[in-house]
Amino acid sequence: MPLHFRSMDELKYNDFIEKLVAEYAGEHIKAGTWDPEEAHGLAQSQIQQLVPEGLGTSGHRFFIALDKSEPVGSVWLNIQPREKKKQAFIFDLKIEEQQQGKGYGKAIMAALDEYAKAENIEKIALHVFAHNERALKLYQTMGYEIKSYNMEKRF
Repeated sequence: MPLHFRSMDELKYNDFIEKLVAEYAGEHIKAGTWDPEEAHGLAQSQIQQLVPEGLGTSGHRFFIALDKSEPVGSVWLNIQPREKKKQAFIFDLKIEEQQQGKGYGKAIMAALDEYAKAENIEKIALHVFAHNERALKLYQTMGYEIKSYNMEKRF
């Protein structure tokens, strides 16, 4: 199932960011790292710091993943130049709810691999919350390796 990427337009980007803020806040609440009353503001602030120029922020790419012409997911990728090759970080990868369980996660990851090769990107990294076992399994299946753990103890 070969997919292709299309850059988000301003309307899609604004919708994407609005949903992302809510989802990111929810992930932190679920992980127990943010207080529910502060989570939305913290998520909004962090995302604004990462993309102060919105869709036009240098180094950031926002894609809609398409199967033919059908949107099946989205990707927020940050690309950083290094000496000889570039490195990338996946800030967000989302499969449309009605498309989940159909293999689109693997297909998007495979399309990202091809994009990375074409763009001379040496390495792609990402973060996954520990409670997101489905995503962790996908990333490991696609060859991603765990490089560190963040741990905490609450009282």
